[in-house]
Amino acid sequence: MSADHSHRKTVLLVEDDAILRGILAQALVDEGLHVLTAEDGEQALAIASSLKEPMALVVTDVLLPEMNGLELAAHLASLKTAPPVLFVSGVLDGRNAPGPVLPKPFGPAAFLNQIARMLPPVGTSTSDEV
Repeated sequence: MSADHSHRKTVLLVEDDAILRGILAQALVDEGLHVLTAEDGEQALAIASSLKEPMALVVTDVLLPEMNGLELAAHLASLKTAPPVLFVSGVLDGRNAPGPVLPKPFGPAAFLNQIARMLPPVGTSTSDEV
């Protein structure tokens, strides 16, 4: 089944725990978002570099194999259309992060509330939409 993602906001979810990645991805899909997933920073950077359209948001764990979430965010900041980044972490507090941090463990409501604060509602008209 092929879906038309042209009017849906794209979120890149980077989480090395496959079970948590699946749960978070499904929660985002249920909110009407187009979700791309990666299990580490290098894979996420490859995905981000290959996209033709800008991402609306990146959600990344901080502790990842290969390239951590902070390094990933620094690389993403150099993109022409750098996306906002939400860090999810059990070890990082907001004082040392270059963006918002959602501390682990968190529930679905806290996760989706933070996403809602960082994204305009899906279907909101913007100047580049027809």
